[in-house]
Amino acid sequence: MIKLLEGLFDSNEKQLKKIQLIVNEINSLEEEMSKLSDEKLKKKTEEFRKILNVDLEQSRKDFYELSREELKKILDEEKKVLREILPQAFAVVREASKRVANHRHFDVQAMAGYVLFDNKVAELFTGEGKTLAANMPLYLYALTGRGAHLVTVNDYLARRDAEWNGHILNSLGMTVAAINSGTQYRYITDEEVLKLKGDEGKELIEQREKKAKEAGRLKYDHMSGVNLIECSKKEAYDCDVVYGTNNEYGFDYLRDNMVASLAERVQGPRYFAIVDEADSILIDEARTPLIISTSAEASNEMYKQFANLAKSLQKEKHYTVDEKSNSVSLNDEGIDAVEKLLKVKNVYENAQLAYHLDNALKAKELYKLDDEYMIKDGEVLIVDEFTGRALPGRRYSEGLHQAIEAKEGVEVKRESRTMATITLQNYFRLYSYLSGMTGTALTEAEEFASIYNLDTIVVPTNRPVVRKDYNDVVYRTMMGKFEAIVEDIKEHNAKGQPILVGTTSVEKSEALSMMLSKEGIAHEVLNAKHHEREAKIVSEAGQKGAVTIATNMAGRGTDIALGEGVKEAGGLYIIGSERHESRRIDNQLRGRAGRQGDPGESKFFVSFEDELMRLFGGERMQAVMTQAGLEDDMPISMGILGKTIENAQKKVEAHNYDIRKRLVEYDDVLNKQRNIIYDLRAKVLEISSERKETEEISLEKDIKYTTNLDIENLQDILDGFAVTKKDTWDIQQLEGLKFKLNPLDISILKKLLEYIDMLVQAQLEDDMEIDNIEERNLYIQVKNLLTEEIFEKGVKDLSFKNSIEFFRSLEGKSITDISKELKRLIFVSYIEHIYSIGVEPMRELSKVLILQGIDRYWMEHLDNMQDLREGISLRNLAQRDPLVEYKNEGFRLFDSMLRSIDENTVSRFFKVRVVRNQSPLQAPIQTEKEEVRSLTDNRPGNVSKQQTVKRSKKVGRNDPCPCGSGKKYKKCHYPEFE
Repeated sequence: MIKLLEGLFDSNEKQLKKIQLIVNEINSLEEEMSKLSDEKLKKKTEEFRKILNVDLEQSRKDFYELSREELKKILDEEKKVLREILPQAFAVVREASKRVANHRHFDVQAMAGYVLFDNKVAELFTGEGKTLAANMPLYLYALTGRGAHLVTVNDYLARRDAEWNGHILNSLGMTVAAINSGTQYRYITDEEVLKLKGDEGKELIEQREKKAKEAGRLKYDHMSGVNLIECSKKEAYDCDVVYGTNNEYGFDYLRDNMVASLAERVQGPRYFAIVDEADSILIDEARTPLIISTSAEASNEMYKQFANLAKSLQKEKHYTVDEKSNSVSLNDEGIDAVEKLLKVKNVYENAQLAYHLDNALKAKELYKLDDEYMIKDGEVLIVDEFTGRALPGRRYSEGLHQAIEAKEGVEVKRESRTMATITLQNYFRLYSYLSGMTGTALTEAEEFASIYNLDTIVVPTNRPVVRKDYNDVVYRTMMGKFEAIVEDIKEHNAKGQPILVGTTSVEKSEALSMMLSKEGIAHEVLNAKHHEREAKIVSEAGQKGAVTIATNMAGRGTDIALGEGVKEAGGLYIIGSERHESRRIDNQLRGRAGRQGDPGESKFFVSFEDELMRLFGGERMQAVMTQAGLEDDMPISMGILGKTIENAQKKVEAHNYDIRKRLVEYDDVLNKQRNIIYDLRAKVLEISSERKETEEISLEKDIKYTTNLDIENLQDILDGFAVTKKDTWDIQQLEGLKFKLNPLDISILKKLLEYIDMLVQAQLEDDMEIDNIEERNLYIQVKNLLTEEIFEKGVKDLSFKNSIEFFRSLEGKSITDISKELKRLIFVSYIEHIYSIGVEPMRELSKVLILQGIDRYWMEHLDNMQDLREGISLRNLAQRDPLVEYKNEGFRLFDSMLRSIDENTVSRFFKVRVVRNQSPLQAPIQTEKEEVRSLTDNRPGNVSKQQTVKRSKKVGRNDPCPCGSGKKYKKCHYPEFE
């Protein structure tokens, strides 16, 4: 490990020297840029785009119209040009920042900007201005017109950074927006603010300018949202530079792949992204998949029953808890007790009982109130273990959330079924170019490289770090530790030094708050219950005498400015109330002090009862200290303790890395399947969005080939069906005749004909006889496929009295001939169906049928893959590699799903009807036995209501004409009435 780090540092230094040469070139352009007028500086954007030969309308379309190979070739060539104009572009952004915000990018920020452009992770020390460094590469990539995304950890930072950088980037002609989980915003100029917001806007602008003047520059905390206005999500994504949260970007990708038309897609191409706090988003949160779900039909009573059952069981007596593996296991006595209470012989014979029992015990022992979750307004909210923030709308899957709700006695909501899911790891790997920035990346350099193919560069600080980091102090008990923390706070607070205390849970932050209140020490608490005031609390945490308690890294991204007289008092004092399982997160907490060369101090307090110590040998050490007669509040200082803590952290880090690495390997299987399904879905939408016939098929060539019919057999079929509505068609005139069909229609026709081949092969082994049971089965299958009405019309079109006569005509024929005759019937019925519904409604019908099949069976497939994933580890017992088995079984399930989609489309095609006298978009498509819900909007909250359909009897083309002439309808008034 030491050699690895030495190698990284050597490589880091070499790369920094190369980057410094580019920074020198940027600096050499500074004087030239400073002489340009504001207008000429803005025109630089147009000049750069001319060099790039950018077609703003086409640039985003390339991602949908070109193959991956063609797109990569274009982007690679484009990247070379971007690299050439980089010094000038960065110099332009620096000059714009000087004029608009009165802030010149430091050389180290320009270095970080280059690292981000070069698609690496930049470790930029806390407080060095990562957000400002990012606007250089964001501007450069946005010149292509393909859009540049910055990913941050919460909605507030997305809005704040979009507004702050909007002032700079908009002065160069760039549009800027913020993507939030609720409302979306785009940046507008002060002139637009005055027009839209009047006196209120004028007052807010004046306040901002006054603060900027007093501070000497425009700062983040001067942002009040005055330059942001609400917009649609599509408008936001259409902007040049977009700020948003990792979750919202991911969910928008999933939602875009659930829409019913291309016009509903919002996100656009995933071209370039910078992930702020990359360690938090790409590593800490990588284990949690993004899931869009729908309610499942399931009773919640069993959750309540098993919650009560779990309460009656006792730890150690009935079950054991393994916190390292996050599992609870019943022992023999526990199994007997459960089976007695449930009155069953074997609880594990019933998968449903075992499922509820496991969740109830996990909810009881492994998920604690105000630690893993909190309750607000009668709702169980997950608390992010890394930030301490509540996560509204997020729920544990597989029934665990319901088990916790039952435990806490709140309303148990329905279970959910997954409609779409993706991990953040695989979402961000969708981008053509990805970069990251954080204050703590080096310890995770190996993971960034192996999973995301991102190298890590440590960028030097603008000023030397002078913070004092003290050794850990260790106490025997947690109570002794907290009492020592309170005493330490009193001591430093007495001299006016601001203090920030980091805790690992809501529960511990509130316990410490109560102890400080008893001592009469004024303080602020920042946790999941007080997140609304997060930015304000953190921004004031550096004022003289301030005491702030925060869970983990809540407030991350908000600058803690030191107040008057604080530097003389020693700067910000950081207290870590517990060592986190990751050294990196401890370093993040420490990094809140000592920014930009400011003084500061940090110290961690640890006890043998802390979770990390308890899981990795703390109990043994505590027993030794107890025997030695040490008091609770007596600090212990031993070299072996520091090594024990570090080793414990390394073990957890290695364990979590293995989990994430394994997660990627398993999710790659589903990721490949997801790409196939989403590509298929996009293709369906793309074809159906064309308003003209996108493909013409020749009756002579394509239909003959598809149906395997002789051209002479098509004469009766063609009568009355041609698009020009001619009365008859001469066989000799067929060459060159084109029958206009949408490719989706053709796809369904081919699936129907393939289905007939499969049906014949499956049902018949030899020539047919009328009493043969295989013939009867085939008859029933074809009848079910067509519906009785269409079946009878089809055989009459082929000059048979009824379906029985048609099937008797197949007696004695070969399987090939039988298949050919049935295909003639299907083809007749298919053309009849098109004309009975209409060309445009048929186009919508084809789309809806295929999309519904994809969505329905993809959702089932996700359930099946989850079930497979949960049980696949048991293959180890048979000496088989679970991952290999998962891949093989997953392929089989996926292949089965694709067949089910085709069979669903075929089986429903002839059963659909369209309600007349409505616009195509409003017309609900229905089957004889079931409602087919419109997919005009697949997003939550849009459910079409079932309607009663009344239809007039349709006259078949071979039926007598209603006019009474005695002629067939198709030879008489059919063309006029159609």
